[in-house]
Amino acid sequence: MTETSGAATDVHPPSGRHARPDAPSPARDVATWAFLAVVAIDVVAGLYYRFTTTSKMWLDEAQSVNIASKPIRDLPAALRRDGAPPLYYALLHFWMGVAGHSDASIRALSGVFAVLALPLMWWVVRRGFGRMEAWAALGFLAASPFAVYYATETRMYSLVMLLATAGVGSVIALFAKPTVPRMLLLALIASLLVYTHYWAFYLFVPVGVWLVWVALRATGDRRRSGAYGLVSLALAVVAFLPWLPSFLYQRAHTGTPWASAPTLASAYGWLAGFIFNQNIHSNDLSLHLEIALLCLIFLLVFGIAAAPLARDRMEFRLTGQPRARVLAFVAVGTLAVGWLASRAASTAFQPRYSSVVYPVIVVLVALGIVALPTRWLQVGVFVVASFAALWTVHWGAQAQRTQAGKVAKVMHASVADKSLVVVCPDQLGPSLLRYANATRYRFVGYPRFSSPDLVNWVDYKRVVDATSLEAFATRVTRAAGAAPFYLVWSQGYGFHEVCSNLRDELTRVSGRTPSTLVIAKKYVFYQSMNLLEYPPTR
Repeated sequence: MTETSGAATDVHPPSGRHARPDAPSPARDVATWAFLAVVAIDVVAGLYYRFTTTSKMWLDEAQSVNIASKPIRDLPAALRRDGAPPLYYALLHFWMGVAGHSDASIRALSGVFAVLALPLMWWVVRRGFGRMEAWAALGFLAASPFAVYYATETRMYSLVMLLATAGVGSVIALFAKPTVPRMLLLALIASLLVYTHYWAFYLFVPVGVWLVWVALRATGDRRRSGAYGLVSLALAVVAFLPWLPSFLYQRAHTGTPWASAPTLASAYGWLAGFIFNQNIHSNDLSLHLEIALLCLIFLLVFGIAAAPLARDRMEFRLTGQPRARVLAFVAVGTLAVGWLASRAASTAFQPRYSSVVYPVIVVLVALGIVALPTRWLQVGVFVVASFAALWTVHWGAQAQRTQAGKVAKVMHASVADKSLVVVCPDQLGPSLLRYANATRYRFVGYPRFSSPDLVNWVDYKRVVDATSLEAFATRVTRAAGAAPFYLVWSQGYGFHEVCSNLRDELTRVSGRTPSTLVIAKKYVFYQSMNLLEYPPTR
């Protein structure tokens, strides 16, 4: 969020940024064209990879599809058991009605949102900061592994980034000319954002603090802009009131019951995940991820604090360069509020949630690129950052999110129709049932002994704690009778040894020794799975 040249402001307007140490020259013109060529490569590659992945759908994606496949009137009830706001699911419902239910056609909705964000980002940054900053932002967003990954995932994060980008643009427009229509536009975008992801409320906190400061300290149009912005946020909160009962129920009964309070020591792994996706941890960093991580840190520091003075000198301001201060405050403030809220509630703190401020990060990185003192230096750094990003994007397109497809293939070849298949935990169910044909086998999930096509997150930890493994195993054995039965299980998922203990309990109660049909490959698949066969009794 920044101000434009039309407002009385303490930031540099687009027409009056840092005095450029290297004056216009033929060499500078060549460097500019080289810079634009890098942007073009990023855009072409980014467009391709936004619709390219070799992975099957994992838990969150399959769960989203199963919820969105319900009649539109049933979405609120389904989401009360899931814990998310409704906008993305409603859009996905209508999208699948037109595009179909294949993996590629479903994921294309996120790809469309991600593509729309590219020209919008260019327009927003061009209007608020300048031409070269706009091209830098476009190139960085196009090649961003974080943005590309969520363009290929059936989740709301691509839509969140699109709306957040529109929000930045609406704030810029409001501060350029405070009018009621622009105020209502910002209110509309903010409303759509809170109906897409609840972390939007964390974004509202630093934005609201800044708007209050402007409304109290500024004069004239700038003060009116601050006041109008506050009204916009208030209208978004009012628009959320119809969904408030569902939100309060979700907050009380769903969430991430296995999550522990996030610590500052996890920041490095979290930042690494911010480069690519939520599945990357600090000990997984390979060369391209390390380069991408260093480039992000380097450019963020320059974008926040650096200003060129000459071809060989730069100035770093501890208070930040003026036009980056508000952006940095919003980005850091949002993440800080989210971290504190996660600490207080002991809920998950995942990089993907920060999609609400990712467009702000993109703008700061663009400012960091353009802050470099010479155009050729900008080109050089941009080339390195783009190379590392596209290398990571290509690697990410081959990354496998779930082993469900492999398990389903073995089941189709080895498991008789109507066989009993136990899924532990039921979090493996939505993905597995998508590829294993939910009607071909009798699926039951742990802990509820019901179909695991949808995970019911309501009081999930309490249900797990209250479920006796011996009683569950006895029920499975009785349901299977003399016929063979099967167990699809995986370690972890917040409950440590529960599923391996269930495996052992099934062996003890049934008196059968299982054989392994599929071994979980946790270093190949993010969502790995074992498949065991318990033989028939004589």
